[in-house]
Amino acid sequence: MKKLGLLTIGQSPRDDLIPSLLEILGEEYEIIQAGALDDMTYEDVQKIPLREEDYILVSRMRDGREVKITKKSILPKLQEKIHEIENKGARVTVVMCTGKFPQFESNGLVVTPQEVLRGVIEGSLKAGKLGVVYPTEEQEFMAKKEFGREGVEVYADSVSPYEPEDIDGLIRRLRRENLDLIFLNCFGFPRELYTQVKKETGKPTILSNAVIARVLKELL
Repeated sequence: MKKLGLLTIGQSPRDDLIPSLLEILGEEYEIIQAGALDDMTYEDVQKIPLREEDYILVSRMRDGREVKITKKSILPKLQEKIHEIENKGARVTVVMCTGKFPQFESNGLVVTPQEVLRGVIEGSLKAGKLGVVYPTEEQEFMAKKEFGREGVEVYADSVSPYEPEDIDGLIRRLRRENLDLIFLNCFGFPRELYTQVKKETGKPTILSNAVIARVLKELL
C-alpha cells in the first residue's frame, strides 16, 4: 500500500479534512499524519508572540480549537516532522497550508500548495477580478502582492475555517464585487463552504485542498 504524508501546521490528526481528501484520493493509501504543534498544548501555543510584522498562519488543535501562529515559530518543527513522516515510509508529503514556505530537506517529494495553486489561478484567469478568501483578516494585506498582476484586480476578504461567524456576510460581499474567480486560500476551508460560496455567488471557485488532493493522486 502506498504511503502519503499529511503534515499540518497545527495538530494531527486532521479528522475534519481526511474524509474529503480520501473521496478524491481513494482508499488505497496509508495516511501518515503529523503536526507542527503535536508536542504542544493549547496554552503553549497561546504564548507564541504574534507581532504585526510576522507572517501569521491559522490552524487548529486536535480538539477543534482555532489557533494563530507565526511561520517562523513552526518552521523547525515542520522540518522535524517531515523527517519523522519519511522515516515511516512516505515518499510524498504535503504541507497542509497554502502559505509560502522555503525548500525543506527531504528524501522524497514535499508538496507546498501555494505554488501549485498559483499556477492554477494564473492559468485560469489571464485578466479580470480575482477574489481571495483568507482564514484571518491579518492576511488580507498580502493579496495584491501574492496574486496581483497586470490585468488582474484582486479583492481580499476573510472568514475562519474553524469558527466561522458570518458566512452570509462574506457571500454578500463576494457577490457585490462581481468577481471572475474566487480562491478559498486556506487548506482548512471545508467543502461545505466551497459548495455554498460557489452556489450563492454563481462564480467559479477553487477549493485548495481538493485541487491538491488531485495533484497528489497523480504523484502517488
